[in-house]
Amino acid sequence: MKMPLSIKIIQGLMILQIFPLGISYFVVSQVDPMRFSGYWANKIVYSMIDNMPQDMSIQSYILGVIQVELMIPLILTSLIFIFIKMKRYKSSIVCIILMILIYLGKETIVAILYLIILMVMMINKRSKIYFNRLKANPSEMISKH
Repeated sequence: MKMPLSIKIIQGLMILQIFPLGISYFVVSQVDPMRFSGYWANKIVYSMIDNMPQDMSIQSYILGVIQVELMIPLILTSLIFIFIKMKRYKSSIVCIILMILIYLGKETIVAILYLIILMVMMINKRSKIYFNRLKANPSEMISKH
């Protein structure tokens, strides 16, 4: 069966989230606490963080925390995209639930978006057929002959 429009929209939303997370992760990973000024990544990140401490060990800790907070959603969003493409229903549902739990305390709007994505994947008839959870009508099946 062809991919339904609802699943294509979900994958588009995943791609829209992967790009900013990936770019942000790349910029934060390029920051070097040893070069306080003059380096492009330092200028970007230090301008966004108010009251950045002068101690390099504390700066490294803060940058590590930021990298982890960007890396986990980046990995889970990429996995959701891959699992939907591979028609792995349970794996994609688990990753979506993890994303809801991650964003529930921080960004409620994103958590609500993932909740809507979860409901579409679980309730929509065409998505059930796409993930082979329902038997498709012979008229909806695409013959390979």
